Amino acid sequence: MNAKVSAEIVSQPPVDWTHFAEGIAWGTIVLFVGVVIGYAGMIAAVFTGTISLPVGTLLSTLLLYLAFTVAHEAGHGNIAHEVRGMKPVERLMGWSVTVPFLIIPFGLFAKIHDYHHAFTNDPDRDPDHWVSGNNLRGANFRALTLALNYLYLANTRFKDDPVIAQTQKSSLLYYGVTLTISFGLIASGYGVELLMIGIIPAFLTSYILGMVFDWIPHMPTRQQGRYQNTRSYLFPGLKYLTLGQNYHHVHHLYPRVTWYNYERVFTIVRPELEAKNAPIEHLFSGRLFSDKLPGFGRSPYAQEPSSVDGVSKFTLHVEKVHQETADSVAITFQHMNGKNLPFKAGQYVTVTKLLNGSSVTRCYSICESPRAGKLTIGVKRVEKGLLSTYLNDELCVGDELTVAGPFGDFRFDPYTVKPAKLLTLIAGGSGITPIISIAQTALGTCSKACAGTKVHLVYANRSIGDVMFLRQVNRLLEKYPDRFSVTNIFEKAHADWEGETGYLTAEKLIDMFATDEDILNGQYFICGPEVMKNIVVGTLQKLGVENEQISVEEFGQTMPKPEGPIHKVNVVLANGSCHEFDVAENQTVLQAASQEGIKIPHACGVGQCGCCMMQVTGGVSELVLDETPGILPGELERGLTLACQCRPKSALSLKEDIHNG
Repeated sequence: MNAKVSAEIVSQPPVDWTHFAEGIAWGTIVLFVGVVIGYAGMIAAVFTGTISLPVGTLLSTLLLYLAFTVAHEAGHGNIAHEVRGMKPVERLMGWSVTVPFLIIPFGLFAKIHDYHHAFTNDPDRDPDHWVSGNNLRGANFRALTLALNYLYLANTRFKDDPVIAQTQKSSLLYYGVTLTISFGLIASGYGVELLMIGIIPAFLTSYILGMVFDWIPHMPTRQQGRYQNTRSYLFPGLKYLTLGQNYHHVHHLYPRVTWYNYERVFTIVRPELEAKNAPIEHLFSGRLFSDKLPGFGRSPYAQEPSSVDGVSKFTLHVEKVHQETADSVAITFQHMNGKNLPFKAGQYVTVTKLLNGSSVTRCYSICESPRAGKLTIGVKRVEKGLLSTYLNDELCVGDELTVAGPFGDFRFDPYTVKPAKLLTLIAGGSGITPIISIAQTALGTCSKACAGTKVHLVYANRSIGDVMFLRQVNRLLEKYPDRFSVTNIFEKAHADWEGETGYLTAEKLIDMFATDEDILNGQYFICGPEVMKNIVVGTLQKLGVENEQISVEEFGQTMPKPEGPIHKVNVVLANGSCHEFDVAENQTVLQAASQEGIKIPHACGVGQCGCCMMQVTGGVSELVLDETPGILPGELERGLTLACQCRPKSALSLKEDIHNG
């Protein structure tokens, strides 16, 4: 019995770029035919002695370069697009043109390339980050060995990845074919020919592609934001040499657009790119070439914090790791082109690192004043904390981390804050991290709001050995003796300690604040363990302090609670496993599956790459975003959806779509 399919397609407003991502890409088919004819002619000419082997090497390299675009387009599903019947032909074309590459199967390439789009410039998860950095000499070597790096990643970092695992059987078949051909040629006495028109061109093409697709479009940007993580570089006729890849923004923002339409789409979206501070450059600098665009590699948007919404995502080098205590460190990051991340005192950034095969992200507060001109975070080791342990024990100067931010409403702005006679900062343990930034800012800024304001730090720790930023606190005491005071409270103290001991209790707070005449006019910033925060807030409220005067930092992040109707969702994965779980209407299928520990193959998680394509076999759903580059209108009409964008509107049945791309 056939299940009745009722896939609701949410109407999408017309988007200009979609007109260039529809129907069969006949231009790519013509390119494929040309490559096949070219290979046949070149091989015949070499074996008949019509051309020399060195000439054959050059021709083979050129043909491989052209063939890659066919494989690349097939990997993105850009030859067939929404034409279902064309999909087998598209895959056949992709597999055919990757045989001369000898070591990179089409299926593996298509999936691993999706990770480049999903995690562009991420030092851990972008497979093409292998070809990166400002050092041209190093980039040359890495581009030459890019294909070998793909194989290394497939057998190490991505070994247990469910997306890559889907390609293992087809990869084995591919290697069987290429090895049979190679050994057959060697056994027949054509080993030199194999070397000259097979192996050497494969490495030369790897080098060219590594430079054209990776180093040139992404150097020297350390940005991971979707508008700043690559560049477009212009020069008449350049599109013919790069096959459109000089308009790299188009390919990354709209990966379903056909390669020969990049320039047209770039013209359409250029105003948006410019408004979003996307790096657009001229191949050469100087008025002779362009008086409006910066020269290649000189756009500040590629090298500096330039997100228009104030939140950026970077790949940053570690400049310094300072041991604060036995179980805490302060990590300082290198500037970006001499510029620092703009932030407010008290805010935090997120740090992401791939550990034990999983991407781990945690929030860490900034522990410097914005006026200091550097980005430093404090990290205290958490018991069984994967990332905090790595940052304390293994991180070295020069290492790369993914850093995003700034975030947080727990902030102090000396130029907008309501003037207060007393600023009381209450910290417990590592809660000092944002607090020290606020103290430095309040004391070091000459603004009307802060002039004459006294700062009192109440700092609770287990022992003197657990005090983070002791040097900074003492420096403030020396510099501002009349404006800055500290009350230390140690749970365990030496016998000669004359200050407060034990826990920070309501009684201690009342003793400190009850007789203070500025208690009702003060501002309070609190950061520390949950129990401590509750005690402090409750005590201040009993003393008559208004909620508007109290700012509290929350350490933990909570998952959003399900809202609206909850529906049963049944998912059948390509490996045959079936899963049923509940999904609320404010959740995506991927979000709910992840919470249940169900591994749906995916990459970007934001509708960009199309890795989590699913066929709706029953039920009604909608997309989170009206404009989703990872899926085309024609594919939506066929009942396809993306797990990362799919929200159920009824009971829903999904099946992983393994025929996409």
